[in-house]
Amino acid sequence: MCGHRAVPYLIESAWRCLDQHRDRRCDKCTGTGFCPVVEAARTRIRAWRRYRSVFGRR
Repeated sequence: MCGHRAVPYLIESAWRCLDQHRDRRCDKCTGTGFCPVVEAARTRIRAWRRYRSVFGRR
C-alpha cells in the first residue's frame, strides 16, 4: 500500500518564502521588485517539479 508522501522541507520553505514576499518585501528586495531570495525559491520549486515529472511521485 502506497501512502501519500509529504512535500520536502526545503520546498515547503520555498513556498513560504514566496507567500511572504507576496505581501511584503525583505531587506534584499530591490526597488524594481527583484529579490535573489525569491529567485532561489522559484528555482528550487521548478527543479523539484522537474524531478517529480521525471521520476514520478514516490
